[in-house]
Amino acid sequence: MSLLFKQVTSAVFLLVGLIISLSWYEWKDSPLWMLILGGLLSLLGIIGVVLNIMESEESLEE
Repeated sequence: MSLLFKQVTSAVFLLVGLIISLSWYEWKDSPLWMLILGGLLSLLGIIGVVLNIMESEESLEE
C-alpha cells in the first residue's frame, strides 16, 4: 500500500475513535461499547501513525 493511503487510514481511525469516545462522554445514557470501540479505534490510529512515521524515516534513509 502507498504511504499516503496508510497515513489517511490511520488519521481516520484516530478521528473516528476520538469522536466516538467523546460522544460516549457527553451523552447521558450512552452504552459502554461506545467507549470500548472508541478506545480501540483511537489506539489503532495511534499505532498506525507511529508505524507510518517509522516507515517514512526508513524510506528517507535509503
